[in-house]
Amino acid sequence: MTALLLTPTVQGDWFVRARELALLLTSWPSVTGQPGETAFAGLLEAELRRWPIFAAHPENVWLGRARSGHDAWNVYALVEGHGTQTVLLAGHYDTVSTDDYGAWQPLAGEAEALQEAMCHTLETQSVSRGLEASERLALADLQSGEFLPGRGLLDMKGGLAAGLAVLEHYSQLPPEQRPGNLLFVTTPDEEGRSSGARAVAHDLPDIAVRRNLKLVAGLNLDATADVGDGSEGRAAYLGTVGKVLLSALVVGCPTHAAYPFDGVSASLMTAELLRRVEANPELADRSELGEAAAPACLELRDSRTQYDVTTPAWVWCAFNVLTVQRQPSEVLALFRSLAEEVAASAQAEFARRAAGAGSLNAPRLMVQHPKVLTYGELRALADARVGADAVQVRIESTLSGPDPLRASREITVALMGLAGLDGPAIILGFGALHYPHTHLGDHAADTALKAAIVRHAQDLEQETGLTLRVRGHFAGISDMSFLGQAANLPEQDCLRGHTPHPAHVDPVPADALEFPIVNIGPWGRDYHQRLERIHAPYSFQTVPELLWRVMQDVWQAG
Repeated sequence: MTALLLTPTVQGDWFVRARELALLLTSWPSVTGQPGETAFAGLLEAELRRWPIFAAHPENVWLGRARSGHDAWNVYALVEGHGTQTVLLAGHYDTVSTDDYGAWQPLAGEAEALQEAMCHTLETQSVSRGLEASERLALADLQSGEFLPGRGLLDMKGGLAAGLAVLEHYSQLPPEQRPGNLLFVTTPDEEGRSSGARAVAHDLPDIAVRRNLKLVAGLNLDATADVGDGSEGRAAYLGTVGKVLLSALVVGCPTHAAYPFDGVSASLMTAELLRRVEANPELADRSELGEAAAPACLELRDSRTQYDVTTPAWVWCAFNVLTVQRQPSEVLALFRSLAEEVAASAQAEFARRAAGAGSLNAPRLMVQHPKVLTYGELRALADARVGADAVQVRIESTLSGPDPLRASREITVALMGLAGLDGPAIILGFGALHYPHTHLGDHAADTALKAAIVRHAQDLEQETGLTLRVRGHFAGISDMSFLGQAANLPEQDCLRGHTPHPAHVDPVPADALEFPIVNIGPWGRDYHQRLERIHAPYSFQTVPELLWRVMQDVWQAG
């Protein structure tokens, strides 16, 4: 296969075009769930159709609907080359809200004007009241000229711009110099429920058949953060962490607050569960490629809807559990074992306190054993008591909405009543969509992709004099979770059985395309914050150059 001949000196102006594209994309607001997100796909489609390659081949730009009724579209663009081998460039275009920008909000998408306004404001405030450390760093960054601010410029329109610059340059090569196909896709709703990337996973098998494509590698374009000199942010990632949102409904026996030992404290059990789980490094998942962050509690609510002196009937909590090796069934088993220990120790402590207070209930509390069960077991109890049809009607009456935990909580509480389950108990389930972890395996395509990244990262280190690391796992949740992954049927059954709302279960299709995927993207600072900014030289020069070189090696290896 003919290799593309490209040296860094030939393509020395990635920076100009990538920066221009990044500013354009950032000027189009695309906050998740807002009208701008819906409009973004049409704007990008129109821009792409102006390129000569797509004016000549309009059939190679198209839109695809996101899943789960999300009102936004995926944008696909294909530059054809020789053969079937295809590299996928992927990233999301939705952003978080601009509300935190305050007076700067009208400029949130105008990077150059925002930079000027930010510098002026921060310089003024440095004299009038002084600046916090994060503000001092931001001011120094913006004054250096190496950073650009803007909502979504870092997360992740800068990465999309790098990918588009590569796509455009590839399209400008004569057809005989294109050794493979390059497919670009950008998706909505990554900041929400990844309905865009999930749709891509379902659409790719048909796209590959209709267009005679063989996906051999995926290059995700997401960004990383670094508060230092960039040595942590300049990195390529050979996989991504996964995520399980593990829910726990901790059920007590409510009582008047003046007579606490007439009931059982859901709060005490919950406190013990939180103590054992929150940020506990012993629960962090590990593999030879790295370690995930420890679990963290994302939601904590009790049953009370108004003030009174009755103790809570239940407390609901949800834990963000990141994975690099564990499957959902293993996470559930781990937390079940932990919950059994927590329930026993909390009940023993409550009984000890009752005895210390001279309560006549102490003997009863000492022999009481809280139940620990999964959502699937709870549903089976409800089915047996009131019938599966009645249970299904109750589940279907609950809207999924934008907050998956609300729906999961409502269903779990409702089924507790249908099952006639009394406390004390702990009910465990999956409160939201599962994000699978990914990593390169031992297949030839995986090995070739890893070798290409390692080689070209080392080459660019020597050429630029700056470190460029190769890491095992991207630390943030990423749409990579849904691309290139084969179906895991036993785990899909586990997820279906223990996830309250069916809208939160969307396994990859049985015919999903399997291909290695990695992340190569920009770095910057202050993700999702008003001082969000991207490091321009690395993001607009080094990133597209690394993408370009890796693509060549992938096609040559094929």
